[in-house]
Amino acid sequence: MPLTIKELLNRQQTFDEMHSGEMPFFTKINENNLEELEHLIVCLLGELGEFANILKKVRRGDFSLATVKDDLDEELVDVFIYLLKIAGQFNVDLEDGYEKKILKNTSKFQHYKK
Repeated sequence: MPLTIKELLNRQQTFDEMHSGEMPFFTKINENNLEELEHLIVCLLGELGEFANILKKVRRGDFSLATVKDDLDEELVDVFIYLLKIAGQFNVDLEDGYEKKILKNTSKFQHYKK
């Protein structure tokens, strides 16, 4: 059975709380530690950059998409992990937020229907 976003958030938090390096893997973000959020954004963008770099090499002909698909998948999952970390540490309800945003976008982009 697939995991819900909330279950993934809990799983990520449990993993993060069990690990640490020079910086803790999990810290609730608030007004007093915005550098934690900044760090996570840099990490997220770094992973997205790795995804983009592989895609760039496909577009210029260095690799076929088929040969790097697994690498792209892994980088996208890394992006997702950092997104989960940010949501968990910054207390963002992704499920509720998604529902609200898709309704807003449905209305906003209704003139683009086929």
